[in-house]
Amino acid sequence: MKHFLLLIIGLLWITEVNSQTVTGPSGYKDIFLGDNGQGDYTHSLILLHEIYNGNYLPFNNAVGTVTAYRGATNAYMRIGVAYVNTSSAYVGTSGSVQSLSNDAPWKLKTCMYNGKKYIALDIPYEDAYQNIGFNFSGWSNSTGENLKIVNYMVNGAAVNQTLISNISDFNSDMTETHAVQQMNIMGNVNIGTAVVSPTYQFQVNGKIRAQEVKVETANWPDYVFDKNYHSMPLNEVEQYIKSNKHLPDMPSAKQVDKEGIELGEMNKKLLKKIEELTLYLVDQNERILKQDEKNKAQDKLIQQLYEQMKKKP
Repeated sequence: MKHFLLLIIGLLWITEVNSQTVTGPSGYKDIFLGDNGQGDYTHSLILLHEIYNGNYLPFNNAVGTVTAYRGATNAYMRIGVAYVNTSSAYVGTSGSVQSLSNDAPWKLKTCMYNGKKYIALDIPYEDAYQNIGFNFSGWSNSTGENLKIVNYMVNGAAVNQTLISNISDFNSDMTETHAVQQMNIMGNVNIGTAVVSPTYQFQVNGKIRAQEVKVETANWPDYVFDKNYHSMPLNEVEQYIKSNKHLPDMPSAKQVDKEGIELGEMNKKLLKKIEELTLYLVDQNERILKQDEKNKAQDKLIQQLYEQMKKKP
């Protein structure tokens, strides 16, 4: 029975040694795509499969892993691994890409090639090309070109313009979900942006919504209430505002436009100003109370003088 099963499996898989292709009954492929055919200074796309462009389309797809390498004794190393999940049938097209790379990220594009519309994988550009070439391992079907590398620019000049055109970004409509107890990321995270050399552990190009944000900071400005702390006199504050158009120790509008603000530091600065303002109010209140007492004493004295004047003949 064991030998019979091995025989059946052997009949199902067909190996084409010359093209380095392994094809299974369900569209599985393990295929060497070659390099870009041109060498350095070349921009290229990998045409994954045809997509809907106004006419009903049978099932097209590319689900699998593209690997790209460069490396030699006299050539620096490039590593690229992209997992693609794209499909098109009837009147719809869906797709997503995940990539690992030591240079720029891989991206999905759409383009017209030889009169048909395709979804394609944009190979990250570097002056030096992946001399070891590209490999695809996965499931792929296409009613047009299938896993074909096409150059569209060489040495800064457009090429193959009669074949390829309308290269545009593809906006993914797919959702990725990780249902896990805990996810740990040991590195920097960028959302909505691709930063080659990030300076922050977490960067978002867009809006953030949360029920609560906790910022840990030190040197909270309660030192303002220390008896040895002296706030800037109000007349000096007035002169500073007239000269600088913002409060002392606070960033200017120009600085904020350029650099943004740090929530922890800004909250400390705002609290410091609130505490200083509170001290100003306390001081003013003491002055007002003393003035009230003085006014009451003066009123009492005036009343006494008035009463004495009324008694005189």
